[in-house]
Amino acid sequence: MKIILILLFFSSFGFSQIEDYNHDYYWSQIDSTNAVIGATNCYVRSEPNYKATILDSLQLGNEIFVEKSTENYLKLKGLNLSWVAVSFKDKLGQAQKGFVWKGFIALGFVKKGDFTFLTTIDKIQQKTTSENYKVDSYSISVKVLDVKNTLLDQKTIEKNVTESSYFENKTIGGLGLKNIEDIYRVSFSGQACAIPSFYYYFGWNGKKLVELPEKYQVGDAGAYYHTEDFIFPSEIGGKPNLIVKKVEDATNADETGNNDTYVFNVETHSETYRWTGEKAVFLKKSKIKKSVRKEN
Repeated sequence: MKIILILLFFSSFGFSQIEDYNHDYYWSQIDSTNAVIGATNCYVRSEPNYKATILDSLQLGNEIFVEKSTENYLKLKGLNLSWVAVSFKDKLGQAQKGFVWKGFIALGFVKKGDFTFLTTIDKIQQKTTSENYKVDSYSISVKVLDVKNTLLDQKTIEKNVTESSYFENKTIGGLGLKNIEDIYRVSFSGQACAIPSFYYYFGWNGKKLVELPEKYQVGDAGAYYHTEDFIFPSEIGGKPNLIVKKVEDATNADETGNNDTYVFNVETHSETYRWTGEKAVFLKKSKIKKSVRKEN
């Protein structure tokens, strides 16, 4: 089966009134939690409104506590998001409160040793594909900060994750890749059938980020599924300096309507990448193997 998936700081702002469609779900886990500012010179306002009095400014990497989201929205750079009530400590260490636009807050962050890894959505803009389709292109940035919140490196990727509704980030270790201290993985996933989950990997060598191969998974219960899984050098079955992606496609071949047992036509193959110590280079794609599988 062939599945085709069509797939910040703000230098200028465009403002609009609240629209029916918003992007709050990417920050769905943020209320009543600690968070990190993902932009530079983020203003804290007295009210959830961009015209309200500026109380203070927060910088990239500053920690805040998000108390709750409000019902006030603002659209900047294609992102329609609510304001949040926050508490934080000012430069003198005094406790303060105010309101921050949600788009200035990192989707998620991970502190590991002397580094902070964080992810932001910088903007969303509509683009036209080669097939003449209109799609939303998300500018997603991964940033690494040191203990003083100095930006050490940043990678920005352009992806279409429109149907996703959940974000997750984690560090997973170097997994045997030479010169890589840690791998930062971010994912965008859905909570319904036929909504793909995307996984983006970034290697950290102590000085800069390196983009690694990515993967996705999608399926519709009992109809089809597509899965991709990596085997890194230090994992079971792994080989030195190689990253192997295992790919499996399956479609339901049972036309009898028997819901007790699913019969799938399955195609599997692998893709191999060579790790040079600095980047992953595609080597080869294996032949497709076909089989039939029954599942209850």
